[in-house]
Amino acid sequence: MRQTMSVGPQPRIRVGRISGDLLVRPDQFQRVLIESDSALETRLVREDEGSLVIGDCRGDLKLWLPADAALSVSRLAGDGNIQGIRRCELEEALQDLVVERLTEALILSRLAGDLRVQAVPLVQVRGEIRGEGLARDVERLEASTVVGDLVVEGGGTVLLGSVGGDLRLPAVATSFRCGRVGGDALVQGGGDTGVVLGQVEGDLELLGAAQVYVGSVEGDVVLRDIKGGVELGRVGGDLDCREVAGQLRVSQVMADAVLKKIHASLEIGTVEGDLSLQADFPPGSATHLNVNGDAVLSLPAQANLTLRAVVGGSVSGAGLGQELGESRLLSLVYGSGDALVDLRVAQDLRLQGGGHPRLSEGAFHSRVWSWEDFEQEMKAFGRTMTILGQELAHEMTRLAQDLARELAEAGGESSARWSEEVLRMLEEQTRRAQERAAAWERRFARFWPQGGGPRVRLRFQEREWQMDPERLYRMLDQAQRAAAEGVAGAMEAVERALRNLGLASSTEERWRASRTPSTEPKEEKSATQSAAPASRTEPQSPTPSAEQPPEQPGPRPAEQPQPAAESSSDSAAAAAESEREREAILRMIAEGRLSPEEGDMLLEALGA
Repeated sequence: MRQTMSVGPQPRIRVGRISGDLLVRPDQFQRVLIESDSALETRLVREDEGSLVIGDCRGDLKLWLPADAALSVSRLAGDGNIQGIRRCELEEALQDLVVERLTEALILSRLAGDLRVQAVPLVQVRGEIRGEGLARDVERLEASTVVGDLVVEGGGTVLLGSVGGDLRLPAVATSFRCGRVGGDALVQGGGDTGVVLGQVEGDLELLGAAQVYVGSVEGDVVLRDIKGGVELGRVGGDLDCREVAGQLRVSQVMADAVLKKIHASLEIGTVEGDLSLQADFPPGSATHLNVNGDAVLSLPAQANLTLRAVVGGSVSGAGLGQELGESRLLSLVYGSGDALVDLRVAQDLRLQGGGHPRLSEGAFHSRVWSWEDFEQEMKAFGRTMTILGQELAHEMTRLAQDLARELAEAGGESSARWSEEVLRMLEEQTRRAQERAAAWERRFARFWPQGGGPRVRLRFQEREWQMDPERLYRMLDQAQRAAAEGVAGAMEAVERALRNLGLASSTEERWRASRTPSTEPKEEKSATQSAAPASRTEPQSPTPSAEQPPEQPGPRPAEQPQPAAESSSDSAAAAAESEREREAILRMIAEGRLSPEEGDMLLEALGA
């Protein structure tokens, strides 16, 4: 049956229940053309000049409406296809729905099937879409819950409570905010796009954005071309981040992290795997990293930074002279040191680039931290990671509240659920950061005196000394300065004395690991010349050369393999070297570089 009714401008058409399908098309006249399966099942009531009420329809319904009409339907049992009018409101739809070319808005409460929308300025889904969603050329999309997959192409602003499947946004212009994504998420924005994501249970790929806030991602994360800052709570897989102009803050990465072209400050609470970092380290920036695997840092060609590192494995890189031993606490300064790079690396650390340091011009300095410095650094590190977790939790709370407020009519409850889960994970990460800082402290405590005591007990033959660890480091520093200022044999004398005291593994070797390149050749020579005394329990005077076997008690055997002239020459050289080292110690005492007690201990250890 067909019925036609004339209507005025911007008419409002209200339809009750439809048991079949609904088809709506625009008409060029200010009239309403109704076509239904049976005239008995359709009731037409004219309330006023601008409104029509159509009762329940058993079967299919077709409507031709003016282009400026607004349609509302209480319940649609079949499929819906609506095109070319001004506005449509649908309380409930049990099958699929297609809406195209509306000039104002689509308001949908519940949809049991799939939704396809194209060229609609505003789409609001106040309830649940149980199927999948596809939206093209939508200026603003607001949806509480999409159970299946969702694709938004050409969106301006996208506001979502929850997406149960995969989410694809190939081109979002202004803003994207979503509480939860049950599958993978692909977001491609621009330089003005703000991105807020609560939870992603799959992988996240984000290409282009102005600002990024993400609570947690269970899979891998790929970030590209971010014009502003990035805040990530937890990454369950790998993190691949390149071209970030603003500050990058990450609470935890459960696998490996590759960071390239980072142009501002950087904070990562924990990288459970390996880290590869290439950044500008601009003046005034601060980088704080905790890595449980290996770390590779690519420094700028003209580096201008202070690098402080606690390293559980070896340290290698340009300008360090050689691969350093295990368990390093290092402080390296490149240029004027305007940027700060603070590292905790459980395995090996490799430095690339940064130029070759030049000690003579004061461009590079290295030292080993004291135990007190290390304790302070570990406490500061724990505080930094705690603050990071707290700030991320606070930010996620604020963003969740904003999202719930905007989706208050339909999605507030689901938004609260994801925000609570993200906050729980961030709080757990904060607690783990504090425990990890304490674990670092326990790990390195074994390289200091037992119990972390303030003094070291030293015994040599029948004598005993007690000294603070800092005094041992200070003696090495004073010896290095004396050698640089012309005191011959100063560095060799102190090093050999400390080895004879049995401190090669706990003091001298840690200090030697961070020597500057300018002292390398001399110290390598002294290490070769002093190899034999280091292997004996008590030093002998004169000291034999490294080529001779250790001396045995009693007279020297007559069948020595060396010629007599060569043996005599080596003994004379060793005696001269021992005398030179003794004079160096005495001169440092006279110049006030060493205290009498320190000098007495070193001379005794040298056998002088």
